Amino acid sequence: MYNFVLEIVCAFLMAMSLIFITIELRARFDRSFLVFGISNILLSLFCGIDLWIQPEFQTLYWTKIQHIIAAFIPTCLVWYLLLFLNKYQENVVKGMSFLSMVFSALFFTDIMLKPSAEEVTGTLLYSVTFVPLILASIVYIIWLLGVNFIHSNKQDRKVIFFHFLGIITLAAGSVLDIVTIVRGKRIVAEVATFVVPGLLLFGLFVTMVFIDRLTSIIKERDVMLNKLQIAYKEMEDVQSLKELGQSSAIITHEINNYTFLINGYVQMLMKQLTLTDKQRQMMTTVADTICKMSEFSKDILNFSKAKILSDKRPIMISNLITQCIQSHFAAVQKIFNVDELDMNATVHGDWNKMEHVFVNLFKNAIEAEATHITIKTSRNDSVLLLVIEDNGVGCSMEQLPSLFKSFYTTKKGKGGTGLGMCIIRSIIEGHGGHINAYSKNILDNNTHGLFFTLAFPVYEEEKDVTIDKKDRVILIKDKLENLSSVIRVFQNIMVNPHVVQSVDDIAIKKSDLENYVIFGSPASIRSFQKKIDSAGKMHMLTCSANGTTFVVNENLKMIHVLSEKYIVESMA
Repeated sequence: MYNFVLEIVCAFLMAMSLIFITIELRARFDRSFLVFGISNILLSLFCGIDLWIQPEFQTLYWTKIQHIIAAFIPTCLVWYLLLFLNKYQENVVKGMSFLSMVFSALFFTDIMLKPSAEEVTGTLLYSVTFVPLILASIVYIIWLLGVNFIHSNKQDRKVIFFHFLGIITLAAGSVLDIVTIVRGKRIVAEVATFVVPGLLLFGLFVTMVFIDRLTSIIKERDVMLNKLQIAYKEMEDVQSLKELGQSSAIITHEINNYTFLINGYVQMLMKQLTLTDKQRQMMTTVADTICKMSEFSKDILNFSKAKILSDKRPIMISNLITQCIQSHFAAVQKIFNVDELDMNATVHGDWNKMEHVFVNLFKNAIEAEATHITIKTSRNDSVLLLVIEDNGVGCSMEQLPSLFKSFYTTKKGKGGTGLGMCIIRSIIEGHGGHINAYSKNILDNNTHGLFFTLAFPVYEEEKDVTIDKKDRVILIKDKLENLSSVIRVFQNIMVNPHVVQSVDDIAIKKSDLENYVIFGSPASIRSFQKKIDSAGKMHMLTCSANGTTFVVNENLKMIHVLSEKYIVESMA
């Protein structure tokens, strides 16, 4: 029964090894899958010889074959662990590979092993060369696992613990078998080998880890596939809009011809004195509808030309916004607060297109019943950030992700075409910038309204390329949800955070802490604060059910949406 169980485990490990190797060769998940698969096959072959070829008595020939296989096992295990732990050292692998080839060649001769009455035993050369190699490999692997166990997070420690269990059983079996070969006599008469169950248990422990890892990778691939399908669908929509945009000039011209003709006849009919009040009202409705058709065709044309910048020149943002307010919103200019505008902030762009952006953003805020609109600017080394904040009705969490989608409108029944925000985004992207919208309604502080962050590249003459703030911002990955979205917000303002796996990977002295801004999950930030015994410039992030990332306080109450504005202010 004992041997039958070992045979089943051996066959299972060999099958799983072939699966891992095939998956890696075809899907290219991770090279550690391939190396572990090869290691597991070597382990299974070594065990298979004991289980199926010489279960009762050892023969010199098959023992030599076993040791030729065994010569490569330490190398493959060390190679696998260095890849798995992201500590790959090419010189170590090359050195051990060379030793493996030397020993495999020696085992072809009769100077390493010799037959005895009952068992095959090792020579003196075997005892002073191959035995130390096996023991040194085991010590190195245990040291490698131990060092990484200390500096790993909780999840990684669980994986390393399973490797520890496996390597301890493997080490115990190897040492007992080496003692048997050196003595030339079994330690326990009924047990032919100890290394076989040790090897199989090691393979079983680590195979369980890889099955779990493979399952996680497959789930991640499924999520990625779903995102790609959504992106492909959006790309098809964009292609349709592109094709529409290419024909928009012709379409707009034709629509304007017809609407101009219809509108002319409507105006003529409205001058007829014989029209009843009902008929006159109908004519007015027709005239209004024609105006909406013209506006819609104009929006289509603007959308198709949004990224075409015909007159790029340095634009002083304060002048543009001030002139925009005075020209288009003179009657309500008291609701605008421009006190925090940087008078020298300059971007390189098309004045008319940029004016279109601000006119439409301000117009939307006023139509949303805003009584106060604040425009602020701030800069880092490479980005000019504008924040436009209003106290209008705002929007819900469900509406927020759709604000910049084509043909989406919150003005149903009020004549909105759903292209206004889409045109704004296209113009800003045409200037190399980004725009994001955030709703104050979703914060639990009785506020409402929207604020937009517009990030533009600073005009070239203003850039100071000697300063690099990349390492000033540290982002801790551990337990942080929605990581890709968080990084995207940083990249919108051209800040590349230094991403670390856990707090153990942050090597900052307490005296240098004031030079850094640290973002992470509440658990990571609290752990780091406890480790360094300081609060510092640290910000706790948490993710809501709909994927929005919030900054929270010590009581985990949401106090801010993570936005470009918040990041720039935190770095100031």
